[in-house]
Amino acid sequence: LAHDGSVEKSVEIHSSWGSFECILHDAIEMGYRVGIVSNSDGHKGRPGASYPGASLFGAVGGLTCLMTNELSRAAVFDCLRKRHHYGTTGARMYLDVVAEFDNAGTLFHDDPKLTPSEGTPATRAVMGDIVNLPTGDVTLKLDVSASSPIERIDIFNGLDHLETIRPYAKDELGKRIRVIWEGAEYRGRFRQVIWDGSATFSGNRIVDAAPINFFNRDKTLNRVGDHGLSWRALTTGNLGGFDAWLEDGHAGTLTLETPAVKCSVPLEDIGFEEQTFEAGALGRQLRIFRLPETNQHLDFRLERRIGIAASRDNPIYVRVTQEDGNLIWSSPIYFFR
Repeated sequence: LAHDGSVEKSVEIHSSWGSFECILHDAIEMGYRVGIVSNSDGHKGRPGASYPGASLFGAVGGLTCLMTNELSRAAVFDCLRKRHHYGTTGARMYLDVVAEFDNAGTLFHDDPKLTPSEGTPATRAVMGDIVNLPTGDVTLKLDVSASSPIERIDIFNGLDHLETIRPYAKDELGKRIRVIWEGAEYRGRFRQVIWDGSATFSGNRIVDAAPINFFNRDKTLNRVGDHGLSWRALTTGNLGGFDAWLEDGHAGTLTLETPAVKCSVPLEDIGFEEQTFEAGALGRQLRIFRLPETNQHLDFRLERRIGIAASRDNPIYVRVTQEDGNLIWSSPIYFFR
């Protein structure tokens, strides 16, 4: 009763309030066919430049990229109605997601579940399209030109996480350790998670360290001698953390202390696949993994064959994570039998 799909074509999953991918998950569970947008909601008249300052806002305002051939009122509204767009946490980057299918389907711009719609025959769809595909599977094609090196690309079919792709290989990993904290307390205004804490690299020495998504002026990452870091940080559904470049890539132990997670991990056990420490609430968790000392991968292209289930909607979408902490979500392409 709260959603009118004839006029509400998309859901917002990022703003100055933080990231709330759970809203997309809720829409998928309820069978809604919606696109993804990100906005500022900063109330300061600075679209695309909304920063939190010293406040409980924990994120930079987002941006929505519209795929249209002209900048006019008619073209913008046509693009929004067709869900031909993607949302970012503030990054300006290029993303193209296309699905091709061997057997012809019927493509819709208006949801045929909600209103009588005349579809068109098609063998190709872009983000936001709705496709009745009676038989066969699809080939997903992705083209990314990022504004910061690419950390990972995740492919989803609805709530099912299909694959994580990293543009670098295991043999490119170096002495850089990444620690990420993320999540929210609940769905609501006061969702902030406090991550104030410390890290100790015993049996090793920190050569350099850099913060990730420390947006608030009163939140800082600080060195504590040669072996430690301390910080004040929060998340509001989004992510934050730090990188540490070490003297020895595998010697010693990393000990982390935060209000939500306390753990100790041998450095030699930190590798390509992340170690995740769940902390309840709404996606609240801490992740540790290793990165190349310098990641040169700004552009990436891939193709993946994806099976289409007959018993449900298949919302195919991707999420790109940049090294600088920015995320990008494509509007899903919806397939049904």
